Amino acid sequence: MSTSAIIIIMVIILFFSVSAIAVIQKREQEKAVKRQRIAQHRYRMSQAETILSNLSTLPIGPEARKIITQYGLANLFAIQKIAPDDQANNKNIESFKQRLENTMAAVDKQKLVIPADMMKLKQQINGLSNLAKFILKLNKSQAISSELVPVAINKIMSLISESKICAYVQQGKTSLENQEYIPAQTSFTMAQSMLTKIKNKNSRLTQIEEELQELIKSTPAEALNKDLNFNQQAAPVPAEEEDSNSEEIQSRRDQLFGPKKKW
Repeated sequence: MSTSAIIIIMVIILFFSVSAIAVIQKREQEKAVKRQRIAQHRYRMSQAETILSNLSTLPIGPEARKIITQYGLANLFAIQKIAPDDQANNKNIESFKQRLENTMAAVDKQKLVIPADMMKLKQQINGLSNLAKFILKLNKSQAISSELVPVAINKIMSLISESKICAYVQQGKTSLENQEYIPAQTSFTMAQSMLTKIKNKNSRLTQIEEELQELIKSTPAEALNKDLNFNQQAAPVPAEEEDSNSEEIQSRRDQLFGPKKKW
């Protein structure tokens, strides 16, 4: 075989080798792009799952739950287009479809629980605020029922206001315990200001408004000893027990605050 023939054969082999490598690289790049797209949609679906899980104890309403579920389902459908044979994804689709049939949770029929711990209460407010922002970002998405957004946002904002009002009251009570009277009254006034802006108050807010009026008008000692329970009605104190403890309570008040005085 002549040298020129060998060279031609080597060139042909080299050409096909390079072509084969190029094809393999292109396929690998396409697979990498698909994996990346699937990972993005799985992250978004997982994000929806996490949001619902973190807020499972809050009465955010069926509208918000439906919007988040629709968003998760849209990402599962996107994965299905990329990887139709992904059995785990197909099972998730069926699970999300069943959830959409009834997005009402038992907690939605209950009133909002207000944590006694201030850090937990702040986390609750932040969680609700982030949910509202998230839903507003989805407002223009075709994957969700946009008519549900205003209803969901109104309910969430109502929960945020309720939580903030209770947070102000708790801050006021803490300031009283530290004998910081001006910050205490400032907190109570902020709570009252927020309450005034709410037209349709639920039973808890109505009760808080009545109690706030008493707190603002009372002396620091009286305000300090007023028990506020946001989550249940306080049991009445028996008359005989109240009488037996009245002198002790008054003595404690005088020791802390001195003679009776207004703010």
